[in-house]
Amino acid sequence: MALPFIALAAVIGTSVAHESTKSRYKDLEQLRHIAKEDTDDLSVIKTPSDTYSSDTYVQPQPGSIVCCEVFNLFEHTGIWIDQETIIELSNDGLVKAVSASRFLDERSGKNIFVACNARHQPIVLPGCESRALHSIFTYREYDVLENNCHRFTHYCLSGKDIKVSRFTRLNELLIDNVEQNIYWDKVKV
Repeated sequence: MALPFIALAAVIGTSVAHESTKSRYKDLEQLRHIAKEDTDDLSVIKTPSDTYSSDTYVQPQPGSIVCCEVFNLFEHTGIWIDQETIIELSNDGLVKAVSASRFLDERSGKNIFVACNARHQPIVLPGCESRALHSIFTYREYDVLENNCHRFTHYCLSGKDIKVSRFTRLNELLIDNVEQNIYWDKVKV
């Protein structure tokens, strides 16, 4: 007899949590235009999320950092060149150029997100586009922890080939490079 009540409570709790997160993302969108950058406490303000993304779309620029979700647990990253060209490290170790739709095809995410500043402007670092283009058809010994898409993306951003295991670490390094908060905005594909 208690099982239906437990199930009902779980559904209600999940619904309340979902609405709370949705509301928080909406508030972030409203506040980002008036927020002042505090360089002592920089962070990722808005994470990529298929579930909680806004209706604001951003057009990436060549050399922009893009990502998509994988099973709502992980992110896959690459470098945007244009609608038909995102340079990524695939899990077979080949650096390849794929279209935006193909970037999503092999993942569970519905959207591509681009790293932006508070004014919805894609973050592009000098040399990123060139390093990405020069890496096409090269091979890197792929390892999910030691040599993955985040490490490749960081190499394109900085020219430094260091271990970057997680998406959160890539964001930390990006913040160190640009010295501003990061907002992951949706790309219209």
